[in-house]
Amino acid sequence: MAAIAVQAQQNGISAPIQFRLPVEMYVRNYVEPRLATWMKWDRYEESTVHYQERVSDENKKKKIQEWEQEALSIYKKKYAETVNWNQFQIMGAYDPDNESILLHSDSFGQFAINVPRGVSARSFVEQFDSLKVSDVDFYFSGNDIGLDRLTLVLPSSEFQYVYDSKQQHQYTELDIVYDPGPLETFAFDEVVRPAQLYDSNVILLGGSDVDVNIPQASRINDNTYVSIIGNENYFYESRTRFSANDARIFYEYCTQTLGIPAKNIFKKEDATYGDMLKSVQFLKDAARSKDGDIRVIFYYSGHGMSDIRENSMYLLPVDGSSMTLQAALKAESLYNDLAEMKTLSATVFLDACFSGKSSEGVLAALVDGAGIEITPKEESLNGNLVVFSATSEAEIAYPYEEKKHRLFTYFLLKKLQDSVGDIPYIDLANYLITNVKSHAFDVNKKTQTPKVQTSYNIVDEWKSWKLTE
Repeated sequence: MAAIAVQAQQNGISAPIQFRLPVEMYVRNYVEPRLATWMKWDRYEESTVHYQERVSDENKKKKIQEWEQEALSIYKKKYAETVNWNQFQIMGAYDPDNESILLHSDSFGQFAINVPRGVSARSFVEQFDSLKVSDVDFYFSGNDIGLDRLTLVLPSSEFQYVYDSKQQHQYTELDIVYDPGPLETFAFDEVVRPAQLYDSNVILLGGSDVDVNIPQASRINDNTYVSIIGNENYFYESRTRFSANDARIFYEYCTQTLGIPAKNIFKKEDATYGDMLKSVQFLKDAARSKDGDIRVIFYYSGHGMSDIRENSMYLLPVDGSSMTLQAALKAESLYNDLAEMKTLSATVFLDACFSGKSSEGVLAALVDGAGIEITPKEESLNGNLVVFSATSEAEIAYPYEEKKHRLFTYFLLKKLQDSVGDIPYIDLANYLITNVKSHAFDVNKKTQTPKVQTSYNIVDEWKSWKLTE
């Protein structure tokens, strides 16, 4: 898919240019000198009456709008030359119900494109690498630039697949579980025959080994309270991969494997800012009502972000934006709240990254500074608090496509499955670091190294803790 890149080379550009100037600044720099020249009065050519007519407010407005459109058109062309049009990837299987396929690119994140069922859809997938890009256009929202229109052309048939942001393109990831059930033996006459034995097979399409065969707890653990958040479908940011399934299955392990009663758990998929505040308040209320004689767990899968000014980490609600972190859950506040509960233990699992980038694309706050990565500062912890994080420094938390989970969460669930939750924290930490780091390279050819932070109060004590206590 190199039509745009070829055009850039024909224009004498040997390599993509780094076009980072914010659009508003670019338009202003384009319009202002032209306006200044246009506003000058040439006394040898114009009378004062003609000059005033020429530079009237109405004419001035028209000229500014004309130059703005020229500037935006040039900006779009320059921006298109910076995009690597060969980096589109198919994410997930074809959705026959909505006749769509989910695509991903580093520049635009994820978007669904209409692909009719039948030969057209099969050709799209089989010949994806040979598709040509044409008819590209962009839209602007403040200093943000987004993909407005894109046409992919199949060379073998000239068939066109069109993405248009003005039209709704829905994509649903289908995980089909087919259970034929046990087969019955029917007697066609009264002759007695040997009994026939049949096995019932469950065919799981697109699922994971940790989603089935979840171990059952041998006792009730009513001394633990849990808040679970899985944020996947963001209003203003790219969708994350499998965060909802992460939350859903972690909940099953809490109730079935760890023996935690459902009434002790706050679970929310696609949590708003209000929901996230409620999740923390739920743990606060539990700790207060039990005089701190409980253990608490906070689990989060979704987008994270760091404040550029302070490098403070935030967990993004689905109705929030990385550009408005005032309406996001600050990690420092979460940690302080958990410490102040003075519980027997407080454990946090964060399947998120805080660099401003994700496997789904760059978050909105970084569009103006294309390519900037933020290394979040390490928050100091107090109380009986342990934090298991999916990444270190400016790394990205990746999905595990084959398993339909985030990479970090998959191995967390896998260890709970294998150990029935009966594993010391230090062994769990070593397992997560070793396996996530190894599989991040094997699966994604990237670096992802989980880390564990503890407060100074429990430097060694935390190592023997278990989720089943």
